[in-house]
Amino acid sequence: MKIGIYGSIDVGPVHDRTIDYIAVDRGVEHLYHQGITPIIAIGDMDSLDNEQLLDQLKIQRYSSIKDDTDTALALQYAIDHGYHTIDLYGVTHQRMDHFMAVLCLLEKYQEYAITIYDEWNKIYVLKPGQHYIFKEYYHYFSLFAFDESIITLSHCYYPLNQYHLKRNDPLCVSNQMDGEYAVIENSQTILCIQSQS
Repeated sequence: MKIGIYGSIDVGPVHDRTIDYIAVDRGVEHLYHQGITPIIAIGDMDSLDNEQLLDQLKIQRYSSIKDDTDTALALQYAIDHGYHTIDLYGVTHQRMDHFMAVLCLLEKYQEYAITIYDEWNKIYVLKPGQHYIFKEYYHYFSLFAFDESIITLSHCYYPLNQYHLKRNDPLCVSNQMDGEYAVIENSQTILCIQSQS
């Protein structure tokens, strides 16, 4: 099952309007502006300007003093309700500490298909195996290791053969497909970021 989560930062329209959405804090407003009513609002609501939008919604409200971020709580809600594919919006820009926390969640929940979207990027995890990633409207792709991984890249500007990619190694930044797709083989889970420019 698939669901979307929209956080507090306005990153533009969602890519899939056929699924349900969870709103995190001000994400309520961003979804309503797109004509989407979330199935639930989750968070401390400290960034929400118009609390009247909550009147007709199911709400899980938390104190601002808590151990988990609002995004972590929303992800846990989605997972607890049987969702395995999750589109995540509104979690990049501004607070880089919160974005780093989201990257930690991608690593924590790497067995789920979680994709972060903003105006310029698509960020997701590639499990071990062979993957075809397509250009769509993303010109660049970058890869980062969660753990050490053996990487082979083909159909791209900067191919690699059995390269040992370590967690602190930025070698695989800003590659490009040399056609409509690139092929990635990885021995361990890695992070993939596709970018427009």
